[in-house]
Amino acid sequence: MPFQQHFEKGIWIRYDLKDSEGPRYQLQFSRHNVSDWKNPYPDGEWAVRIDDQALIPASLMDADELRYQKWFRQRYPGMRDVVDNKDYLSKEFLSDPDRLKVPADWLFHQAHCILALRRYWKAKESGHHVCPRDIDHKHIHHCLDSLDEWFFIDGDMRKPPPKPIDYEAEWSLVWKTKVCW
Repeated sequence: MPFQQHFEKGIWIRYDLKDSEGPRYQLQFSRHNVSDWKNPYPDGEWAVRIDDQALIPASLMDADELRYQKWFRQRYPGMRDVVDNKDYLSKEFLSDPDRLKVPADWLFHQAHCILALRRYWKAKESGHHVCPRDIDHKHIHHCLDSLDEWFFIDGDMRKPPPKPIDYEAEWSLVWKTKVCW
């Protein structure tokens, strides 16, 4: 029988985790629930992945992930500030639609998708995931479609794509904190 989304212990189980070990739950914070969250880890240590705004147990942040997160921190100072100021756990921040729009650029989504594919591959190869969404087929399909659109463009070599990218446009990401445990 195919996986069905369902409630478990009052938490919505959205992702199929069969054949993988790791955090079972993933919850998106909002202004309504962020103050109710209780840290389930005794050491209380967490890390934030900027590209998917995921709060993960710090012990699961490996050297590869640290390298990519360093790149995101350097390239996106507004996102780095959200993390450093712990705005991602602030009811005030999560209530303000203007503050939730964090500056990004034309590379952000593609960089996130490449990293999502890397996480998926590592989880499938090792049998261990970090966040439930890391092994979600729908998310990976979305990222592959996005990368297809970006790279498999019509036209001849050395000709600009039919839909040029406005590299100088103001891009933003709507921050959505997710906690994985």
